Amino acid sequence: MTPEIVGAVFKSVAHALQVAHENQVLHLDIKPDNVLINRQGEVKVTDFGLSKLSNAEGYERAAGGTIGYMPPEQMNLEAPDARCDEWALAALTYEMIAQKNPFFAQDLEGAKAAIYDAELVLPSLCMEGLSTEADDVIFYALNPEREERYASVADFAEELQPLLGNPKTGKRQLARLVGEASNDMAEPEAVPESVSALDRTDPRNMRIIMRLWSVINCAVLGAVGLSCLSPLIGTVQGLPYWGCLAAIVVVAAIIPHLGALLAVSTFALALITQGAYLAGAVLLVAGGLWWWFSARRGFENTCAPLSIVPLGLFGLGAVVPILCGYFLRVKDALIGTVFACILALALAGSAATTLGNWSILSLWTTSDLATLNHLGFGSIRSIVTTPGLWIDFVSWVLAAITMAGLCSPSNRAVGFLGALLAGGIIILGAFIQVWLSSGGTQMMPEAINFARALVPLVVGGVFTIYGVPIRSEDD
Repeated sequence: MTPEIVGAVFKSVAHALQVAHENQVLHLDIKPDNVLINRQGEVKVTDFGLSKLSNAEGYERAAGGTIGYMPPEQMNLEAPDARCDEWALAALTYEMIAQKNPFFAQDLEGAKAAIYDAELVLPSLCMEGLSTEADDVIFYALNPEREERYASVADFAEELQPLLGNPKTGKRQLARLVGEASNDMAEPEAVPESVSALDRTDPRNMRIIMRLWSVINCAVLGAVGLSCLSPLIGTVQGLPYWGCLAAIVVVAAIIPHLGALLAVSTFALALITQGAYLAGAVLLVAGGLWWWFSARRGFENTCAPLSIVPLGLFGLGAVVPILCGYFLRVKDALIGTVFACILALALAGSAATTLGNWSILSLWTTSDLATLNHLGFGSIRSIVTTPGLWIDFVSWVLAAITMAGLCSPSNRAVGFLGALLAGGIIILGAFIQVWLSSGGTQMMPEAINFARALVPLVVGGVFTIYGVPIRSEDD
């Protein structure tokens, strides 16, 4: 199971129940056996043998069900309503996430006791990549007292669906699993073909890739930040330095979004200890907001914006808005790019270069990375006052929004157009910078800067030619 598969199954079952309830029919036996999946990854709800059709007096008492998927009122033969199916759907969803049903028992009395006395593990701790906000939503729908649940399956789905994985990606994963189970690896016709490497890659392999990506990002940022904290932890040659860096790397590998938060906080603290109090405080607040509203919701949300750290080493920071636009929804791409710009500014100040190129490669050849201390962070002020910074900022944000918006239809041709437009915006920004800095006498950047401006266009083009990630329907 993956968050995407859970999202696909939940969406289909919830929709089926909503249609039934709108037509005054209760299912009353939602369980894994009654949820079928075909070779196209489509989820079907079957077996309405216990269903009840309402009449003028409401629904009749339920005369059956399955232990583990029946709420207490159904076991007590009370008059059922839509909240019975809601509880069963919540139990089914919890089982998909936790890989077990904690409400199963040998008889009704044992089942009732299991429901009222259950010590449930938080769903977000059972499945990697699941939002912690899903915990309260699922537990709310699993309340033994029906009056304390959501009023309808529609309300339950409205709260939980955005917190689960992409249902379109889950549909494709389900199709592959069914194909493997039936020894039929043919691509199902009903599944879109224009998908990216992200969606073609096995989820387990994709998580390994994302963890490595996270480790690289956090290791570089952590190394820079810790090197500036020598008064607190000692020099690069000391054990405390490497112990702290190892801790950041381990956290980044296990829980990427927490590793990112730790690395960003470390660098913000480094700014503060070097006297850049305002810059450190701004970065700390920006990092917290980015983490809360975007980073903690997925691997891509964490890794794409934080790529500004390793890419900036080689002057390729302008690739980041392309990555954000390719992997993320418009809102997350905007949040991630703005945070990347703020982090890039802090890194540029520490290395006294520019927003898109804060290269400290030369410092790695020295005996002590703490030489960053001697550069000082006063250059942040000078960079902020230059037009080039704001041209970079505007062009990056516009490029990210353009890329994300045109990748949303999950169509290669439209996505490729988005890559061309986004790359063109970044190139235009480079020309404008030269024009302003030269007093309007020239527009052509130097060869190296022009080459760097072309890289985002090339990266976006290559990615979208292969395909674009499947977006959720509400993007």
